[in-house]
Amino acid sequence: MKISYQATVGRHLTNTKAMKVVQQTRTLLTLRERPVGIWMISSFTAILGLFIFIGFESPVDFFGFFCITCANLMMFGSPVKTCTFNKNLNWVTLKQKGWLGTQVSGCSIDKITGVQIQESQLVGTRFYRLSLNLESGQRFYLTLIPSTDCKLQEEIATYIRQFLS
Repeated sequence: MKISYQATVGRHLTNTKAMKVVQQTRTLLTLRERPVGIWMISSFTAILGLFIFIGFESPVDFFGFFCITCANLMMFGSPVKTCTFNKNLNWVTLKQKGWLGTQVSGCSIDKITGVQIQESQLVGTRFYRLSLNLESGQRFYLTLIPSTDCKLQEEIATYIRQFLS
């Protein structure tokens, strides 16, 4: 289900935890998303797994090893995502920097047809993702991890729309 929102953006946007404005000028807008929540959960899981692994004997210690493995996968799978809109170059750059390397993709600002918030539902909980729609039909997701904070997604979408206009 595709949903487009319009909202008024206040100055508090730069203090958001999930995605925040890192730099803004008339020709440059940089947004960054750090999955701090996932990093905290994976750290807790690793510590719990270590205590289980050290404190118990087989077969319970295998559960501790499983927790440590899951924590590592969460950390490796949670890169920092940076989105840079550059009007001078007429280019949007999406960079994901994680422990396993950096991935960079981009597109022309002229090819952006809209900024949308997609809604999905899982076990009765609504999740929202922010994306750029392109002329080709492709979609660049700006929020790496779906969020339950609809208002935050609305604010970021409006901020981007205002910058691009």
